[in-house]
Amino acid sequence: MGDTAVTYGSVLMIGLFLFFAYLLSQTAWGRHVYALGNSPEVARLTGIRTARLTVGVYTLAGLVYGMAALLLVSRTGVGDPQAGQTDNLDSITAVVLGGTSLFGGRGLVIGSLIGALIVGVFRNGLQLMGVPSIYQTLITGILVILAVTVDQLSRRRTR
Repeated sequence: MGDTAVTYGSVLMIGLFLFFAYLLSQTAWGRHVYALGNSPEVARLTGIRTARLTVGVYTLAGLVYGMAALLLVSRTGVGDPQAGQTDNLDSITAVVLGGTSLFGGRGLVIGSLIGALIVGVFRNGLQLMGVPSIYQTLITGILVILAVTVDQLSRRRTR
């Protein structure tokens, strides 16, 4: 039924999203991560080993970054150190657009997935329109600023 190919990277991405959605929403470890992001001092005072948890979160993030790097190298066939240079900006934009607060303690994995889809479609549209990459980065940066502004305004209203 057609020649649509599903790549290993897509399958891995969906698997990781499901895994982290479960991990963050259904386990004590996930609740501790949210508590740490919301207020490290309060998390420490409630008995959470914040230093150990922080190292664990960064270690897990490094593992995921390594997987992303391997997928990028396998897709392009080149180990270029400049490849993916603006991907961190796209990631931050996607997460903030998905409703995760840059100031911690709030957000859902499904929101990040939706934000990633929005950023991907947006970037693809800019590419198809022939917008130079420097302006694509500028527009993405403006999106981050707008998303953080909306996040700040919503945080002020909830206080």
